[in-house]
Amino acid sequence: MNVVWDFGGVLFRWDPAALIARTLPHRISAELNPQHWKEQFFLSYRGEWGEYDRGATTVDEMVPRIARRTGLTETEVRAVVDAVPDELQPIAGSVRLLSALRDRGHALHYLSNMPAPLADHLQRHHAFLAMFDSGVYSSHVRLTKPDRAIFAVAQHRFGGDPAATLFIDDHPENIEAARHHGWQARLFTGPEALAVELRALGLIG
Repeated sequence: MNVVWDFGGVLFRWDPAALIARTLPHRISAELNPQHWKEQFFLSYRGEWGEYDRGATTVDEMVPRIARRTGLTETEVRAVVDAVPDELQPIAGSVRLLSALRDRGHALHYLSNMPAPLADHLQRHHAFLAMFDSGVYSSHVRLTKPDRAIFAVAQHRFGGDPAATLFIDDHPENIEAARHHGWQARLFTGPEALAVELRALGLIG
């Protein structure tokens, strides 16, 4: 079985509302709560940050655009951007499942929307990523999930039967796109629930 992992929110912690609350506590109020700032800052990854994920813009280009749109200062926007690497901490339970799948002989791959600087950071700082056989970062191929074209790129790179490929992601639209491509897919809600599903599929003991 090919088992394909998303990174942010699945293998690595990703809670952008909490990240902004920690980084810009002076901006938080009853009306402008962390969820408000998350939505304004990231625009569901369809705005400037989505272009950053796609490798179509740089931090220096993105920061003033987000500042103009949100009313944050450029210093504040850059502070959030600079805090992202520390936010992306491994989820211990997910790493254990990754190792269990590897021990059972399954091929491991990743398919992640990830800007190039963050992809480089993860590769440098997390030795367990060597367990992966291959992977696709959005910024390296100039495509992002849920664009179905990125699943075609990934399938070509990973090989194998699409029906024997299991995709794990925390966004329903990405799950839908993977299933459209013929992959099996499971929506990630936490490592404990994923472990139950993997055992039910006979992928781990």
